[in-house]
Amino acid sequence: MKAVRIHATGGPDVLRLEEIASPEPGAGEVRVRLEAAALNHLDIWVRKGNVPTNTPRTLGCEGAGRVDKLGPGARGFHVDQPVVVLPWLYAPRSARPNLDATILGVARDGCYAEQVVVPADALRLLPEGLSPAEGAAFPLVTSTAYHMLIGRGELRPGETVLITGATGGVGTAAVQLARAVGARVIAATRSEAKGGRLMELGAHHVVNAAADLREEVLSLTDGRGVDLVAEQVGRTLWEASLSATRPGGRVVFCGSTSGPHVTMNLQSAYRRELSILGVFGAVPEELDRVWSLVEQRKVRPLVDSIMPLGEAAEAHRRMERSDHLGKLVLQP
Repeated sequence: MKAVRIHATGGPDVLRLEEIASPEPGAGEVRVRLEAAALNHLDIWVRKGNVPTNTPRTLGCEGAGRVDKLGPGARGFHVDQPVVVLPWLYAPRSARPNLDATILGVARDGCYAEQVVVPADALRLLPEGLSPAEGAAFPLVTSTAYHMLIGRGELRPGETVLITGATGGVGTAAVQLARAVGARVIAATRSEAKGGRLMELGAHHVVNAAADLREEVLSLTDGRGVDLVAEQVGRTLWEASLSATRPGGRVVFCGSTSGPHVTMNLQSAYRRELSILGVFGAVPEELDRVWSLVEQRKVRPLVDSIMPLGEAAEAHRRMERSDHLGKLVLQP
């Protein structure tokens, strides 16, 4: 089979399309014939060496396709069934399932391939009416957005939320989820051209992240600030995000795509009693709720474009340039 692998860390050119042996499912495992693999910033961090993995490694934590072969004892699926491959491999009976989970494409070979083998409990049926590309595009980002806004951020109807990095996968999911909750949604982006699409997804206001974000947000909230910030950008927007939050408000963060190292005024944060909450993944119960929301069409996966598997390096370049709205998907 064909797979895109890395043998060393570095730039996009380290991604190699290779012919390798088809993987065989072991006990309790299922082999999936992949029809789509979604890109995530995690893939870039693994490729660069920011997230350690053993090499050679096939990247890609999300995919969708059809069941191809069942290993001994694998139950719950049959051959040719359309399925979604989940990013997290949860530890059984863990008290903190998201923190103890390993990630596909990091701990084991992932979905930049024609086939992937995963434990049966890392599969779910493709929601009816979704294409394989849409199925691959939502598990990681939508459940992470849910964990940010609701699991950790405790967003409530009537509150105002600022979503930074709103045109990425987590951002577009967060806009839809926040609107579904009944919140007032302010979406931040550096691209004026993408603002209209964010309004269509449910944003009430779109602000320019390249301008004075704090002043724009305060103007929209009568000087009060937002109740919650869902922050994914990191270094370049961290200070502005905190200063746009009302006293007693909350900041939930993940990703840090512009860089993880930030400076902040601790006195300002504690004097205003801000709650600053880190987010990593989602717990299985939240994944259940996300699946239900997608099946009910309350959240729709947003696919920017579909590219051939052999163009994985160019897809990585596009993601690093933020040259997309929603998810980039590779097609084996």
